Amino acid sequence: MNNLLHYPDSTIVNRVVPKTMFYKFMEVNSRMKVCFVNDVSNITWLYKLSASTLNVTDTEEMKEIEVFVVNLKQYDCPTDLFTFIDINMPHHIVFVLVHDDSAMLLINYKEWTDNTRTKFKITQAFASPWVSLAELELKVQGQSLPRIYDNFVAQVSGIGEHKAGTMADIVALRKQIATTEAELKGLEKRMHKEPQLDRQLAMNKQVKAKRMALDELKLKLHELK
Repeated sequence: MNNLLHYPDSTIVNRVVPKTMFYKFMEVNSRMKVCFVNDVSNITWLYKLSASTLNVTDTEEMKEIEVFVVNLKQYDCPTDLFTFIDINMPHHIVFVLVHDDSAMLLINYKEWTDNTRTKFKITQAFASPWVSLAELELKVQGQSLPRIYDNFVAQVSGIGEHKAGTMADIVALRKQIATTEAELKGLEKRMHKEPQLDRQLAMNKQVKAKRMALDELKLKLHELK
């Protein structure tokens, strides 16, 4: 597993990160500690993608992309464990989760919360299906780290090819669509359960407006892609 994704040798770190390091430098609550102990065998910092390890440019917002391989004790490890790690790490991360001879990719699309670049916000998490280790693939595509990161998100999420520079908009719209769909479903459920006709009519009006808003969001997403 020294070069699992077949990246240039210059990017290989292949260094095991002790789980105790996360306990020491991050505010780990009891639940997270249990997850580290019960669900994770070990974590390896496999690759460092940067201007110094690849022939690409970086930016003030993105200096490195790290690839961590996480060997799991079971398939159903809670993914919020990796959200926790990601929020506390100063760089963008791709997780390769491995169990037995299978693997999946996990990436939390994240951006700096402000210009001080001291804290990230995670917009949305994306995960690939489980595949055999031999089938695992994540291509490095782009001449800059932000473009490479966007293409990682496109591959893991299934978004695929997109117009340059629009990944942040696509991710934000996908999250907004998911939220609107959930709201629509909740409205429809409440409307069907409402016994009073006047309230049903009022709620039906809200449902129509929500459906129209959802259609508009989906059209915007289609235009971006």
